[in-house]
Amino acid sequence: MVSPEKQLFHCFGCGEGGNIFNFLMKFEKISFFEAVEKLAKRSGVSLPEDEEKENLLYRKKERLYKLNSLVTNYYRECLLRTDQGKKIINYLKKRGINDISVEKYKLGYAPFSWDALTNFLRKKGYTYEELIKAGLIKKSKIEGKYIDYFRNRIIFPIFHLSGKVIGFGGRVLDDSLPKYINSPETPVYNKGSHLYNLHYAKEEVRRKNYIIIVEGYTDVLITQQYKFNNVVASLGTALTTKQIDLIKRFTDKVLIAYDADSAGNMATLRSLDLLIQAGLEIKVLALPQSYDPADFLIKKGTKPFQNLIDRSLSLINYKLKLLYTDYNIKTIEGKVKIIKGILPTLSVIGNEVELREQVKKISEELKLSEEAILIELKKYKKGSKDSSNNFIKLNSEAGHIKAEKILIGCMLENTQIAQDILKKLTPKDFSILLHRKIVTAIEKKLKEDNMVNSQKVIDFLSDNEAAKLISRILMEETITFNDKIISGYINTINSFKLIKERENLEKRAKILDEKIKKSETIEEDDLKELQEIVRQLKIQNIK
Repeated sequence: MVSPEKQLFHCFGCGEGGNIFNFLMKFEKISFFEAVEKLAKRSGVSLPEDEEKENLLYRKKERLYKLNSLVTNYYRECLLRTDQGKKIINYLKKRGINDISVEKYKLGYAPFSWDALTNFLRKKGYTYEELIKAGLIKKSKIEGKYIDYFRNRIIFPIFHLSGKVIGFGGRVLDDSLPKYINSPETPVYNKGSHLYNLHYAKEEVRRKNYIIIVEGYTDVLITQQYKFNNVVASLGTALTTKQIDLIKRFTDKVLIAYDADSAGNMATLRSLDLLIQAGLEIKVLALPQSYDPADFLIKKGTKPFQNLIDRSLSLINYKLKLLYTDYNIKTIEGKVKIIKGILPTLSVIGNEVELREQVKKISEELKLSEEAILIELKKYKKGSKDSSNNFIKLNSEAGHIKAEKILIGCMLENTQIAQDILKKLTPKDFSILLHRKIVTAIEKKLKEDNMVNSQKVIDFLSDNEAAKLISRILMEETITFNDKIISGYINTINSFKLIKERENLEKRAKILDEKIKKSETIEEDDLKELQEIVRQLKIQNIK
């Protein structure tokens, strides 16, 4: 539903919502800045570009992009115009990489020279300091000279989502180690923030509504040659939260296609639990031992690879398959180890129905009671640091939560009412973290602008969850400007606050009482604190 009057949208199915910027970002999978640019162009509004353009960091990044483009062309010339480069093109062909892929992905060759690139770029006017910061050269520990970062390696440019080159990956031509090296971190490149080939794959990911994640550059190049165009590489097997956020911009379904050794590694699989925790649907492609996706496609072809995709297992089933292979399911020791191995994945399943079904299945397969598995799961959760506490889920519609939502809606719709409510309540009086953030923003905008506007609050917070909640409140809740009703909601929040305060005082009193009973000597401070708590509890009873 779109409300032109409120300038908001809200989906009553999935819960998404916000303003025109949120809508465009979600619908077209673009960044906030890109949405602003697009809307400005459509409405004929000029953006204040000078401030951004003059920004030193902006200028440095632009110079880095130009430098990376220059280096990409240099490496390509070394590949296409040198004798050694021509040998490498033949090597790539033997590996199954065709000329179209070499051209499309701008592959190159870093010469077997200590300073060929350094000398080339110095002649172009770049300083040693700039080249070090760009991750293209480094200082030799032995002689103190400046040397090229990549030497005698096949070069794979790494692209930003926009298509700009932000870094490079280099592969050796023999069996020496490390097999692959990537550019070090720079102002435009962070390994954990990007996915190789997403700039090409994003449209196909949208169309198919799932993404295939492989390990390396070669896997990407080969799979797309076989018309699997929704493939990206993770630039390392341990996915980061930033990469997961990037995936969620385009799809909620992920297929992991790591080679058999990596996919069978429990440490790797544990890192994939983050995907489930982020609410994504995960499947794992079960490649035969010693195969990676590129090898399999070259040797077996498209249909067998598609069959593997069709028969791919959920992450939890794939993990169980490995655990059942590693441990004897008929022994107590084996069952204990299997349960221990699967608990991390069970612990991040957010859907209670799915969790119960998985526990039921495991209990039947291991001939254990569901209760026993759930007890172990509860123990595991208590012992683990659950980062999901940072993301408030508004499942409960208790009276005080309902009251908080309606009061937030009232404040967003009426400046005078917002001022009146904030004379009686503070952001700290709201029990939900997200509610407190929104009320704090309302309070701040009141001080700055002497008015409240839902659009400005959404923009100020720059928080997708807050935008969704605000749109939900303004579309779903019954907003009122009746003083008596508003006072009733304020009393509901204050009553809940008093109940929580009383509970905390009673807990503290119990702790002090037990401490005094156990101690041979009574600490004066403990006694005074207990007396003060009793006094406060009496005052509450009078109220």
